[in-house]
Amino acid sequence: MKRMFVIFALAGSLVACNNTADTSGEAKDSIDSAATERKEMIDSSAEQRKDIIDSTAEQKKDAIDRADSVKK
Repeated sequence: MKRMFVIFALAGSLVACNNTADTSGEAKDSIDSAATERKEMIDSSAEQRKDIIDSTAEQKKDAIDRADSVKK
């Protein structure tokens, strides 16, 4: 058990020593990429919904046109 604790302590210290001094730049890049990804997802969703609405409107317009042609 003591060996496992020593191994984990050693691994933890190696990981902690690997920190870079410029973490703010990495954090900003991470936030920017997350924001860009979120914007693209929203744009994609909006485009899909617009396509569905346009399709539904076109179907309704065709149905009205058919109904008008039957009445004549």
